[in-house]
Amino acid sequence: MSTENWEHFFKPEVRSSGRALFTQGKTSLSQPSDTEVVAFMRTTPPFKVSLKSNAVSSPTLFVDCNCPAGKKDLFCKHIWATLLATEGKNPDFFESKLEIEKMTSASHVKAKPTAQSQAWEEKKAALKEKQSLLRKIQYQKQKLRLKEMKHSKKSIPNEPSFPKDVENSLVYFSQNGFELRTELTQELVSAAKKKLSLVFHPDRNGSHVEIIELNKHADVLMRYVKKITATDEA
Repeated sequence: MSTENWEHFFKPEVRSSGRALFTQGKTSLSQPSDTEVVAFMRTTPPFKVSLKSNAVSSPTLFVDCNCPAGKKDLFCKHIWATLLATEGKNPDFFESKLEIEKMTSASHVKAKPTAQSQAWEEKKAALKEKQSLLRKIQYQKQKLRLKEMKHSKKSIPNEPSFPKDVENSLVYFSQNGFELRTELTQELVSAAKKKLSLVFHPDRNGSHVEIIELNKHADVLMRYVKKITATDEA
């Protein structure tokens, strides 16, 4: 079945806008299965389109999009762009498909989680966790700036003094949301390093330079704590 047979489901301006999205390469298809195609629209904001059928031989194709128009059960431009992209890259997916229907809560086709959708959900959860930690870091930085404005550059009375490299590492962790000055232990340093690695590690959209700097400062504090502990035990 060609997409031309489904044109009457889409308004001319919707088809025109959808073709523009397809031509501009805004449609990113996931690895399709025999019964499902998931596409992510590289737009602002991004949207997700699903093409599903009950079985390979099923004559009905159910379509859905989480954009405002799609939520109103309309055939939107994102769906049309996905149909065009699928027809170009995987035309066999439309074999035996004679009808097209907008997926609604009453649709009898059930959305089964795929490896792609599960990976997408895991990625969103990781991003949410990272954003939460970033907000905490920004709050701590702002709190530190206010504290510096209220106090002079002199050392606070009764505050322990540290070697220059240790002091620099303590400032680094403080600026990134972890105040270790009052209680410096291996466990706290290790916990702070682990949490910051979620933000700075290259695998989590950080950079190689950031993770090297994190490891350097963590190592400085670890060596200092071990040295102090060994001195106290002697």
